[in-house]
Amino acid sequence: MECAANPVNIDKFLILPIAEGSRTVTEVLSKEGSFKILEVLSEDSLSVREISLKTGLPFVDVEDNIMALMESDLVERKTRSSGLGGEDDIYGPSNRFVVFSSEDNTNVV
Repeated sequence: MECAANPVNIDKFLILPIAEGSRTVTEVLSKEGSFKILEVLSEDSLSVREISLKTGLPFVDVEDNIMALMESDLVERKTRSSGLGGEDDIYGPSNRFVVFSSEDNTNVV
């Protein structure tokens, strides 16, 4: 794969050193349900209720995980028409990849 033929937008990557500073994102990803939520959101943007139904996770746990994922820039809030003249909050993955690397950036996971 050549870089010229396949340019990569570096803004879509979240590169974290394996160090104290990356603890927030790793803690969020280690929370029970985070990967389930990211998995269902990779298919479609959904409301908290819809995420809860698809994952089988309790509504309150989904809310907590969504807020933590948003704070870590892994999920973003969007809106969609509710059909009743209002809008509903829905959530989808941000267009970013998480890359863990050694502090000196010689090893990337």
